[in-house]
Amino acid sequence: MRNLITALLVVLLITAASASAGTVTDAFGRNVVVPDKIERLVAIGSSMSFVACLGAQDLAVGAEDIEQKKFLTKPYIYANSEMLTKLPTIGKGGPIRIPSYEMLIKLKPDVIFIVSVEKSEPELIQRKLNIPVVALSYGIPSFAPDVFYKSFRTAGKVLGRESRAEELISFTENLIEELDYRPEEPVSAYIGGISYKGMQGLESTSADFLPMQIAGIKNTADSFGRKGQIFINREYILISNPSLLFIDGNGFSIIKEKMRSDPGFFQRLVAFREGRVYLLLPDTSYFVNPEVMIANAFMMAKAAYPERYALLDPVKKADEIFTFYYGKPLYEYFKRDTGGYAKLKMSGGTLITEEINGVE
Repeated sequence: MRNLITALLVVLLITAASASAGTVTDAFGRNVVVPDKIERLVAIGSSMSFVACLGAQDLAVGAEDIEQKKFLTKPYIYANSEMLTKLPTIGKGGPIRIPSYEMLIKLKPDVIFIVSVEKSEPELIQRKLNIPVVALSYGIPSFAPDVFYKSFRTAGKVLGRESRAEELISFTENLIEELDYRPEEPVSAYIGGISYKGMQGLESTSADFLPMQIAGIKNTADSFGRKGQIFINREYILISNPSLLFIDGNGFSIIKEKMRSDPGFFQRLVAFREGRVYLLLPDTSYFVNPEVMIANAFMMAKAAYPERYALLDPVKKADEIFTFYYGKPLYEYFKRDTGGYAKLKMSGGTLITEEINGVE
């Protein structure tokens, strides 16, 4: 009898070991036991971006409602919109989200990925469902490449796509190294219109802004000694009055409307008067868009140092990045929805766009 019990325990241990890939450490430092083979997954909080980059989007069995709408300017949604709209809805999604536990139980995912700013969120979902929940991250409070790379490796391990994860990391590192110009007196610039829980105006900016760092540009918002998205008053923008100004694509419509109601404010800004205002692709839309941030760094570098980067085509570069990450060019989607890369000029109390297309 004792031998029989021992044999059964050995079988159970072997079965458990074969069903588990072991333990992964997620973005919050949580140790999560995951299955050896993932056949069904759910991604919450824009974590589908990691899944799609790794080429595992076909394993998704559900999507958030916000991903199935047409207003989010995220590369992974542009690349997989048809697939996402056909999946069952697992909850509303967005900054304040409560997933449908009933639907998640019904869909029976092997693993749930999540991007969150609260450690309690993945813990709560895992406790309620008894399904492994792996937290991924782009960096908090601002985008951090090392954190981003670590999450690629974590997701790659869970999905058995470690090789693809390393390819993505190497590609991104090489992109950053391409913009190596660091002048003794860098150009100062300001970026406005950064999204935060929705679209925002010129007063919404970002300190410790990686695209500016990559491009070798001095960020006027860094004087506040903070990181990530911040709101500043218009008086500070006038006082700093940088000669170069960037506008995030998601905030463009709000800033245009503000110009119509108060053109005098914008006319006092040197960048607007001298025609050195540039429209970028949306940096943030339901958390950050890392691949867009890297693409924007090339556009910003060209605007700040046109002679140094005379042969750089920012549109072509953006599509090169999107194609490597998602398998297809996506710039035209951004151009359709937010204007793409453009030089902005004041005319009759409004802003008009001058398309940037090709090498100048």
